[in-house]
Amino acid sequence: MAVCFFTLYIGNNIISNPTEVTEKLNMYFTNTMAELVEQNINKGSYNNLCQEIKHCPNSIFISPVTEEEVVSLAKNLKNKLTAGYDDIPKSLVKQCIQLIKGPLTHTYNVSLRSGVFPDEWQAAKVKPWYKKGDRYDIRNYRPISIISVFAKLLERLMFNRLIPFLYKNKILTEAQNDFRKAKCIETAVQSFIEISQEALESTQLEFL
Repeated sequence: MAVCFFTLYIGNNIISNPTEVTEKLNMYFTNTMAELVEQNINKGSYNNLCQEIKHCPNSIFISPVTEEEVVSLAKNLKNKLTAGYDDIPKSLVKQCIQLIKGPLTHTYNVSLRSGVFPDEWQAAKVKPWYKKGDRYDIRNYRPISIISVFAKLLERLMFNRLIPFLYKNKILTEAQNDFRKAKCIETAVQSFIEISQEALESTQLEFL
């Protein structure tokens, strides 16, 4: 958790010490996530979703990463100074990519072949993001995780290999609207409306 410099009201207490604020936010974010996971398990949403995912007998082939691919992905990074736990910003990686493309490509290929994500890249810098309402209320903040730019590139490399396989074998359920091409919150809402209309029409027919 990154050090924060603002004030929070916890009950009747006013907390402004950076270390104490950070600890309170970390505890709140951790407990909130645990509660959300527990709620989803109790609702059975996970099991229902698993039933909709189709079994695929085919195996995926992870093609080797090339230096050209690493350079291309790095050049598409945004010129931001934000950095992950290693404090290396995207802008710096873009400038130095030609110098580090060799060892970086080797590291990515070893990771994909072994199925091991480097421990150093699993750490993230977590920042509290204000949503709305009272700025002193801890409930009005949500966590934003900033991972290493090298981890971000590895994720994109795997994404570019996994997504075509999922689409080709039609593994993804139609209920998956987020993080998909031509799918968004609007398509999710549209699906909900259609399901609701069908349910209402079915109910009306039963009464008739």
